[in-house]
Amino acid sequence: MADNGPDLDVRIAPVSTVEAAANALRELTLDGKLEPGTRLREQEFAERLGIARHSFRAATQILIGEGLLKREPHRGVEVPVLSAEDVVDIFKLRTALELEAVRLVGDAGIVPAEAQQAVTELSALAEDAPWRDVVWPDQRFHRAIIDATGSPRLIRAYSGLQSEITLCLAQLRPAYDAPAEVAAEHEELLAPLLAADTDRAELLFRKHLDEAVTNLVGLHHRQANDPPADPARA
Repeated sequence: MADNGPDLDVRIAPVSTVEAAANALRELTLDGKLEPGTRLREQEFAERLGIARHSFRAATQILIGEGLLKREPHRGVEVPVLSAEDVVDIFKLRTALELEAVRLVGDAGIVPAEAQQAVTELSALAEDAPWRDVVWPDQRFHRAIIDATGSPRLIRAYSGLQSEITLCLAQLRPAYDAPAEVAAEHEELLAPLLAADTDRAELLFRKHLDEAVTNLVGLHHRQANDPPADPARA
């Protein structure tokens, strides 16, 4: 008898143990469950993940390559700690690059489809969505603006910041009550691009990034039990 089932013409790629472990560690980091400075002791985490130690080492190496983990002499693997000064410095360059990108994209009348899709995804998130589900579309929104410039050097410069930007996004979780707040911010950023209002787009992007710096520096100082410093003086 002939098989009348549908010809799906697809192949399901198996996920290796190392990839699965890397995915789990990535989610823990982006959800804020592995806080900055957390040491990932090999024996402990291999047992918690139910994998061999060599598989754990290989998984952490993937995240080290992404900048989400780092290996320190005599300490092993840990989640990087960004100081208030690091955050301010990261956002100085990020703001310069993104505002230039907004200007180029706005003047060209480009509205990246990927940016619109990212806003749609953010708006559809449930209130209890894990923070990693916020981080990825947030990141894709901003990267879409950069990519739309078509400038290889601007894109390369932004790519050099990408892992630190991701860490900053992961650490912003306490600043928001729900994903809807992040969605509303990005809907506001998208609106002037759709309206071809470059000046307003640049103004709102600057405000958005300045608020992120203020929130991150404030969180850093609260965690250190210090009064917040003026980000402009950091």
